[in-house]
Amino acid sequence: MRNKKVAIAGIGLTKQSKSLEENNLTICIKAVEQALIDAGMQLEEIDGISGRWPGPGGTKFDPGVVDWTGVFGKSFRWVGDTYPQGVPGILDAAAAVSFGLCNSAIVFGGQAGVLNTSKLADYTQPNNEFIQPWGFFTAAHFAMVAQVYFARFKPSREKLSQIAVDIRNAGSRNPEAVMYGKGPYGVSDIVDSPLICDPFHLLDLCLATEGASAILITSLERALDCPNDPIRILGGASEWHRQQYVDPVRYDEVGSIGKDAFSRAFATAALTPEDIDVYELYDINTWEVVRQFETLGLCAEGDGVDFLFENGISVDGKYPTNTDGGLLSFSHTGWGGPNLKIIEAVRQLRSTSTGDQIKDAETALVTGAGSGAQYFNAAILSKNR
Repeated sequence: MRNKKVAIAGIGLTKQSKSLEENNLTICIKAVEQALIDAGMQLEEIDGISGRWPGPGGTKFDPGVVDWTGVFGKSFRWVGDTYPQGVPGILDAAAAVSFGLCNSAIVFGGQAGVLNTSKLADYTQPNNEFIQPWGFFTAAHFAMVAQVYFARFKPSREKLSQIAVDIRNAGSRNPEAVMYGKGPYGVSDIVDSPLICDPFHLLDLCLATEGASAILITSLERALDCPNDPIRILGGASEWHRQQYVDPVRYDEVGSIGKDAFSRAFATAALTPEDIDVYELYDINTWEVVRQFETLGLCAEGDGVDFLFENGISVDGKYPTNTDGGLLSFSHTGWGGPNLKIIEAVRQLRSTSTGDQIKDAETALVTGAGSGAQYFNAAILSKNR
């Protein structure tokens, strides 16, 4: 079995909105169709998929789970059904292509028609122990970790809020973002917004939106014949501390989660964090961005707020971050949301972003999950150098 080089050959992104008059099935199919068109490929060429799927790993049809073989009217050689989204999704698909389990695979996900009847996204309160009986929700998991950090290091609330300002204003400038035209925001807007769960104010927290996205992965050899320049996956890794959103989180256990994943990803890519041109980081809340820069080793634990304030994360800063507006302002489509980080990274490397385009970007760091979720993942993408 020959190990082959792989690349991202196509991406698909549907309209992102607070709610859409569609359903999970139709919106995901649209994203897949767009990725195929972008790659100049036909569905017949795709023999691997990574999407929410009832088997072979399980048979329970949870919301959003679909028998995709029936939908697409074809069988597949490889199905990624363990964690079929974001960084783990593309790493699994890349491994499958690399070792000949399939020739081309699509990682896709999203949601539609599920938020228009509820004030709270149901995926923030999964049917887990300590959550369903007590009304615990995702933001509170992250707040439990952040509260310890705030008590120990006492970061400036105003400087922290500048991070939310920069990411939200990037979304306000992006015509494809859900929050397009809602800014510009200032620090006072963040700190004066309602306190949801200490230390997070409303504008510190991510969106809950609808839409879908897809990423097509194939061999580098095949990708070179596609319309767009191939985007290489140079390295990636994951950490799984504990099942997400079940056990209460402790800062001393997960405050530096991602350190090992970062170390392995950068070692495989033969790069350092300073070599990255654009950072597409999991911004489920403002503080999680700070934590990741500290875990990257770009600054010491407790110094992240001052470090980012001094260096800047906007389009003109030293560390441009979440250039499309991120989960805070662009979109967060539930379980398919981590794919959006990869979509924006690919667009940056192609110089086709509708957000804040970074000039001559050649490398991008993508991350998913974080401390409150008790797992983490990271991938490094680049132009085909």
